[in-house]
Amino acid sequence: MSSGEEIKLNTSEATPCSSCGGPMSYKPSTQALVCEYCGSVKEIEQGELELKEHDFVSFMESYEKESFSTTKVVECSSCHATATVDENLKSMACPYCANPLVEQDIHEERYIKPEYVAPFVVDRNQVAGILQKWIKDLWFAPNKIKRGIFSADNLRGVYVPFWTYDMQTYTQYRGERGDAYYVTVGSGDNKRRERRVSWSRVNGTVSNFYDDVLVTGSKTLKMDLLNSISTGWDPKAVQKIKPDYLSGFITEKYQVDLKEGYDRARDIVAQYERESVKRDIGGDEQRVHNMDTELSNMTFKHILLPLYVSSFGFGNKRYTFYVNGVTGRITGERPYSAWKIAFACFIGLIILIFLIFLFKDA
Repeated sequence: MSSGEEIKLNTSEATPCSSCGGPMSYKPSTQALVCEYCGSVKEIEQGELELKEHDFVSFMESYEKESFSTTKVVECSSCHATATVDENLKSMACPYCANPLVEQDIHEERYIKPEYVAPFVVDRNQVAGILQKWIKDLWFAPNKIKRGIFSADNLRGVYVPFWTYDMQTYTQYRGERGDAYYVTVGSGDNKRRERRVSWSRVNGTVSNFYDDVLVTGSKTLKMDLLNSISTGWDPKAVQKIKPDYLSGFITEKYQVDLKEGYDRARDIVAQYERESVKRDIGGDEQRVHNMDTELSNMTFKHILLPLYVSSFGFGNKRYTFYVNGVTGRITGERPYSAWKIAFACFIGLIILIFLIFLFKDA
């Protein structure tokens, strides 16, 4: 293979079909593999699931001594997304920008292997229906976009890496409680009621346990889009990871490591803790002057969550859209047709002029 040739991934790790010998892939919404050629079905064996949390502090103390796995990953030369290269796929392009991935971009990395996966529930047939419904709502999209770019064939199923963190908090705070009251001011026609706030100093403590604070391990995903469809991902609704569930899909390797993920989780918890302090202060308004938070019992897991990803170029710009692989919820970027917007504005102006003359004559 030449250094610039598109990657042809090895399918020897795929489960062979007992009927025809062809590769079998995981079928979403089932617990089974399906042969790509003859349609034979093989059930995935299920065992008891016990979610195991890892102590964050002790792991970090022995970080370099931990027995990490080594895997081959390929990095996109365009958007720098990274994916493992042992999936049951015959060829591979970057799921985020569609750039062909080439052999020269493959290298080995040490990494913490994911232990759990939420398998795909929504299949491609369902995604096609979801896309068609979504397209109908894109009133101002250019016609060329509607005619084919939004196709289920252009979607790539990606298992996205996530960290989950648990932690106990104990926060001492100082602040002020504001209680609203109303006074009457002015006289005669100018008499009115005005809202005032009486402030009193407060201090206290709050304690909370935060379970499965979710932090994405990807730096390639567009977070505003991801956050809009992340509802429905349950970090506890996962299976012990098996190659069968990954068969036929791309698995992204994390770019946000364990420590960076923890820092992000701590920032998320700090926001939640501030809201907890405000609730504890009570009253109609609150001022928080100081918070001193102690964290304890920090644990983590590494999991994979399913996402359909697609991107397309239009008018010298690239657009992205995602479909949640569990709920089917869709979001994305889209171009707008200037002439359709102009035409709509013109029609609106005509209607406005008509209404003005109508009511003027009345």
